[in-house]
Amino acid sequence: MKIAYAGFDLLYPVLESLYDNGCEIVKIFTNKVDNITEFNTSVTAFAQKHNIELSYDKITTDDLLSLQSEGVDALFCAAYYYRVPILKGFKMVNVHPTFLPYGRGAWPMPMYILNNRSTSGVTFHKMEESFDTGDILMQKSFELKEKETLSGYMEKVYSLIPSIVGQLVADLDYYYDNAQEQADGEYLEAPDERDFIITEETDFEAADKILRAFEGFYVIYYSEGCEHRLLNAHAVKGNNENKKFKISGGYIAID
Repeated sequence: MKIAYAGFDLLYPVLESLYDNGCEIVKIFTNKVDNITEFNTSVTAFAQKHNIELSYDKITTDDLLSLQSEGVDALFCAAYYYRVPILKGFKMVNVHPTFLPYGRGAWPMPMYILNNRSTSGVTFHKMEESFDTGDILMQKSFELKEKETLSGYMEKVYSLIPSIVGQLVADLDYYYDNAQEQADGEYLEAPDERDFIITEETDFEAADKILRAFEGFYVIYYSEGCEHRLLNAHAVKGNNENKKFKISGGYIAID
């Protein structure tokens, strides 16, 4: 099976699993990232290792028509910044890190942690004009811990990807033809600055939740009129005397 792929490193195991299941990856589309909090180093290294054409440009309808004319069977999209045009008659699969129809949106994982969700999942679905609404090809769920972290959430997603990809590419035509329409669900707005602000008055539990939800990303700490952007930080309960980043009932430590 010939596959085109679009994405950066957030869902890189999808690319590896497609290759491991015998798919011929003919072209990879990715996007520029800061390579500090989001990365594309694994995707680009994969393309270089296997001598696969790599593009940083937005996917266009002409790109899809060209892929179709070259006999490419499907496009798999797994964490890609840009809106992809829909080409009818061409298989287009998106990978979403929630159990759709719940958790639609560009960055639902932190919101699941902030909102104390107890379950989530990963969904492979047809791509449609509206985000995350296409018919479901396959999905699996998992439980979230009481003190879940963003990395822990994603490890659960990664653990399910190989088996889903294996089943899917074994008979993609069947799953595509028998995909299940999504029910009414929910769309989660992406987090904004208000969701990751911490001050000296923020209590330990709230600060801990924010730091777990945005693990690996910057959070904003305000103190005495100064703004600090903290990366790779965690909350520590206890005496905060002489600590730079105090919170109510503890402090923030930088890893």
